[in-house]
Amino acid sequence: MVKKLQHRFIAITTLAITAVMMVLLAVLNIYNYGATYSEAYRILRFIADNEGEIGEPDEQIHIEHALDDEDNKDKSSNNYMPDINSALRSLIEGGSILDLTGENSYMIRYYSVIFDPDKNVSAVNIKHIASVDEDKAIEQATGLLSRTIHHGHFSDGTHIYTFINRRSANKGRIVVVMDSTRDIADATSIIRRSFLLGVLCLIIFAVIVTFLSKKAIAPMMRNMENQKAFITNAGHELKTPLAVIKADNEVLEMSSGANEWTKSISNQVDRLTVLVGNLITLAKMGELDKEDIHDIDFSECVQTAADNYKTIIKNQDKALETEIKNGIKVKGTKDGLTEIANILLDNAQKYCDEKGMIRVELTHTRKNSGARLVISNDYAEGKDVDYTKFFERFYRGDASHTTSDAGKSGYGIGLSMAEGFVEEFNGKIAADYHDGRISFTVIF
Repeated sequence: MVKKLQHRFIAITTLAITAVMMVLLAVLNIYNYGATYSEAYRILRFIADNEGEIGEPDEQIHIEHALDDEDNKDKSSNNYMPDINSALRSLIEGGSILDLTGENSYMIRYYSVIFDPDKNVSAVNIKHIASVDEDKAIEQATGLLSRTIHHGHFSDGTHIYTFINRRSANKGRIVVVMDSTRDIADATSIIRRSFLLGVLCLIIFAVIVTFLSKKAIAPMMRNMENQKAFITNAGHELKTPLAVIKADNEVLEMSSGANEWTKSISNQVDRLTVLVGNLITLAKMGELDKEDIHDIDFSECVQTAADNYKTIIKNQDKALETEIKNGIKVKGTKDGLTEIANILLDNAQKYCDEKGMIRVELTHTRKNSGARLVISNDYAEGKDVDYTKFFERFYRGDASHTTSDAGKSGYGIGLSMAEGFVEEFNGKIAADYHDGRISFTVIF
């Protein structure tokens, strides 16, 4: 129980920080990728406005001024569409810092092709790129000219290019294509490194949380241990007065004869004795050592429980149907596995409809690597029942928790005990309702 609570604390904490870190990394990398393309489009627009030329170094042209002029031109035309990425980049960075002077102008690898109004090639500029010849430039530019999208990127298998297709001064079109392989590679490298760094940080965080988890849940564990100790000690203390009351009641019956009062006292003492025993069992859940768990013949345990309840179910004018495959073994204790079957069968015979049928089915799981126990019964009133609460301690379907119905008397802790045993043996238990029948399924 302690380890399970500790593991759950570590898992929830790690998942929370993982979600936060993934969102943060995704936002940063999306912005970085967008900013890379946004900067490329700013440069391409500048080149297109200068008829495919960056300009000589001695002109001392700063791209910020040119882009401001170009943005003003675009705003005055009907085809102006706001560039959100550029706007965000300008807002955050205050504009491009690229100065197209000195050696910087030679670092941009691009080519341009100008088309006349009839879409014939009128000029080709490939002097700023070595990986593309004139024929290839014309071929690619012609293909880009036919696209409905006037800016974007494409790849020829070895290089990644960013392009723009705009109206030229001769009322034709100009296509400018820039080699963005290095910039995209840098952006991709940042993504890869940032996520690797994120994974490393998560591993470090998980290690730290693992070391600190015991201190974090220590107060809760002390409270749970105190509760368990109180229940165990109180249970043992109650056993003595209950035994005395039962003995005194038997003496009264021997001397004065049995009557309805002595029978009532005996019944209530028996019920309290069972309740105390169940509470002590619940308090000790999770204290089994690995040495106590062995391979147990689960088929034998289920068959024993079915034989024990066969007469009880028959006397209630109900039917019992069994399909128990022999030789199915699971890891656990014989008493615990038998108790699981007893609790589920006891619950089934209590809540089965009059003249209804109870079915016990034990088979291998689909992969034949475990066991699957299903105990079901007819239950016409189970349609609107909240089955998520069935395994809560002291939960009962009747809100009054009365015991007027002797056939359904109990304290609502049997299914909680069954769940505790199942989890102790690393299994799963669930309840569901279908076609007028309620089923409890246990899988090991």
